[in-house]
Amino acid sequence: MEWLNKWFDDTDWPKDPRLDEFRDAVWELSLDGEPMGWVTTGVAPMRSFPFLWLREECMWTQVHWLSGEHEYLEEDYGPEWHVAEELRRGHFVTLDPSTSQEATFEAAAVTGPNVVACGRSWITAWNRIAGIRNPSLRHFHIPQ
Repeated sequence: MEWLNKWFDDTDWPKDPRLDEFRDAVWELSLDGEPMGWVTTGVAPMRSFPFLWLREECMWTQVHWLSGEHEYLEEDYGPEWHVAEELRRGHFVTLDPSTSQEATFEAAAVTGPNVVACGRSWITAWNRIAGIRNPSLRHFHIPQ
């Protein structure tokens, strides 16, 4: 059974340094300067083809609106990391909940002590329930 333990061992998983700023991160979304919600991001190990031998990472995002609604988890894959590049450029494209039309939101990384605690709870939830659902950011306070 040693091979089975080795298969599930994630202690030596390769980490893509381009994803470091997205590990347990929160990004504020705004439209025309008006806050609309947040995007939470996390990075998780994954296996890919051929035969699921390759060990890689994927980035997930989830949008949380000020109304308390949440979008489904979305995943981003390398080597291009399209969503990661969008966020680095300061924007994020998703459906505007007020119009149900695709919109480009301004995105800014949220920093401060609250983000560390929030990020830990998000990644704990991600690991525990494999992204089926995540806790709300309704009570999350962005430091001014």
